[in-house]
Amino acid sequence: MENNNSDQRTERILKSLDGLQRSVAPGFFYTRLLGKMQNEPEKKQALVLRPVFITATLSVLLLVNIFSLFEMGKIPGQPAVVIQNDQPAGIESFAKAYNLNPGSVYE
Repeated sequence: MENNNSDQRTERILKSLDGLQRSVAPGFFYTRLLGKMQNEPEKKQALVLRPVFITATLSVLLLVNIFSLFEMGKIPGQPAVVIQNDQPAGIESFAKAYNLNPGSVYE
């Protein structure tokens, strides 16, 4: 039964292809198409999208990053301030640890 249905379906598909004809372009279509293609001005690529500009920009960014990494390595490290006393940490100890002035703004 299944084989019979698939054969009928195949025959219907093949019969539908019998009426096909080759499509034809209107007269002078290719001549007009070529004329339009030749008359189009060249589109210039934006400066930002050119590979030379992109390569130069990425190179500059890479050099800036390398330079900043070397400069960060030259900064001497500050020794960690360790405060050991029995009193709870207050604003004065915080200011002393970070070299700040603990004075009030209202004084």
